[in-house]
Amino acid sequence: MNLYRDTHYTFRFAEDRLIPRFHLEGVEPGRAVTVFALADDGSRSHLLAKARVGEGGWVELADSLVVRAGSGFVAVPAPVYTIRDEVPTDAEGVRLVNRLAFNGDAEADLVEVLRAGGYVRASLVAESEGRIVGHILLSDLPIVTECGTVSALALAPMAVLPEFQNLGVGSRLVPAGLDACRERGHRIVVVLGHPAFYPRFGFSPALAMRLSSPFSGEAFMAAELVPGALTGVAGRVEYTPPFGAWV
Repeated sequence: MNLYRDTHYTFRFAEDRLIPRFHLEGVEPGRAVTVFALADDGSRSHLLAKARVGEGGWVELADSLVVRAGSGFVAVPAPVYTIRDEVPTDAEGVRLVNRLAFNGDAEADLVEVLRAGGYVRASLVAESEGRIVGHILLSDLPIVTECGTVSALALAPMAVLPEFQNLGVGSRLVPAGLDACRERGHRIVVVLGHPAFYPRFGFSPALAMRLSSPFSGEAFMAAELVPGALTGVAGRVEYTPPFGAWV
């Protein structure tokens, strides 16, 4: 039997259960839902499943969950949020997102120095109910070649509040940031990031192979905002002074 369900859709069970579906009261059909294991302290643990709310609030799972007695799971409906350009009044919220996402001030400080130095070319936020829950920043990263300097951008940092992670916020911020840069006439973006995440947005280690930098390996990737933008480009990326602590 269901012992309790709090406002965050946390479920616990008194006996071993096989859960093929569950009910979310007050959540509209079609809303995406992410299911996490329940940690001993009641917080979210590892990812168990992704699904969508059906008619009447029922969530049908592709594979049934095996839940042991005394344990449970947390079902988190996808947050309702908008993505927009950062405005000056967002500065405090952007700093908080970066500080909490990276568990420190380094990335938050980087954002502020890049902003103050005039290096930022796109800075977008994800906002939910008046709260900044995600942020992405793209700044100048020139490529020095034998034939001159080629303009490019660095994607860094990209941050999502811990309680909003694994809910699709980052997966919307990245393409939104790339689209904004494309519309502003930029052609190349470089990122040092998770090789299982960024390739879905067009980033590739192969595209970065002819670019020398302090970084290497599959985490160092590039993307073409305009097809063929990196054709024939070989040189050294020059991170701007605010990145000094990292390079």
